[in-house]
Amino acid sequence: MSVTCESFPSVKNPGKYDDISKKFTITGEGKLKAEIITYGARIFRLYAPKANGELVDVVLGPADLDGYLADGANHGAVVGRSANRISGASFTIDGTVYNVPANDGVNNLHTGDKAYQLKFWDGKILSHEDSVAYVKDSGIKGLYNDDLKMPYDESVLLSCFSEDGENGFPGNLTTEVLYTFTNDGTFLMIYKGLSDKKTIFAPTNHAYFNIAGHDKGYVGDQILTMDCDKVTLKDEHNCPNGDYLDVEGTPFDFRKSAPVSKCLDLTHPQIGPALGIDQNFCLKNNGRYALVASLEDKTAGIGMETWTDLPGVQLYAGNHLNGSGFKDNASYKQFDALCIEAQMYPNAVNIPEFESPLINAGEAKFHACGYKFY
Repeated sequence: MSVTCESFPSVKNPGKYDDISKKFTITGEGKLKAEIITYGARIFRLYAPKANGELVDVVLGPADLDGYLADGANHGAVVGRSANRISGASFTIDGTVYNVPANDGVNNLHTGDKAYQLKFWDGKILSHEDSVAYVKDSGIKGLYNDDLKMPYDESVLLSCFSEDGENGFPGNLTTEVLYTFTNDGTFLMIYKGLSDKKTIFAPTNHAYFNIAGHDKGYVGDQILTMDCDKVTLKDEHNCPNGDYLDVEGTPFDFRKSAPVSKCLDLTHPQIGPALGIDQNFCLKNNGRYALVASLEDKTAGIGMETWTDLPGVQLYAGNHLNGSGFKDNASYKQFDALCIEAQMYPNAVNIPEFESPLINAGEAKFHACGYKFY
């Protein structure tokens, strides 16, 4: 068995969530291992080996279910149905205006109070054969026809339902996320959305990574590489306005490898107001599952590649982290993590020039994101 399932109980309220709060443990080849909980479809732990063979958990997060229930930072969660920001907390689909919660100043951020990250998802174990079939059925270019990117063994399939009108969004939307390890050692996520009305389907995973170990502190010295020529320009409310910024000569230029600290320059007008990097990078993968970013900690002897078919990646350096009592009694502070969130462009529903986050009624839409360690 490569997947096991057990209870993930509440300590403060024994028995209250026992029927719905589960933890799945997925093992890959060698020492790869991931632990997924049903609350928010969250990555609880993700283990990868350093060069010396030491196994480290590279994802920050609370210690238990109660911590996640109180978590406002979306640690490790699948966020949606609309991740990131929607300007003015409103949008129009086919002439109908939809108003959604303004929970980030004037913007909508990460959908609202009934979002994916705040739900208990249903979970089940998929056989190896069904896992391979799921990946192939996705039809994602660069993924479905490559045996190295097929599941190594069993997988976890989580699903949740968002009803028509929930948080103001149209359509009864069913979302699935498949978690698996592939034959080439990638920790892979595949998202699937299916709605009975035209609606936004724009999920992401909000894992906070520190590839040296979740409790190792400042990530500014880790080395980042991203082949991106531009980022989306943000307005005064931290939301893309439809314009772009060429990365040449800016803190966003990682076409040549550079320390993460380069994009933590608080004097830059796109960085300072957000207290650190919180920017969408425009990828050049053309809808194909491809390598889009690499992060390396030379001291720890570990690296991580990010692969996706999605058009954007949000970099966020845990700008608001500040607390204690997390996993392994860790404390986290500002810039102790880097989120590398594969996504649709923020506010894309309001900007026709951006790739649309809309799916049609009856259309099964798939996206993928993978993290590969070296």
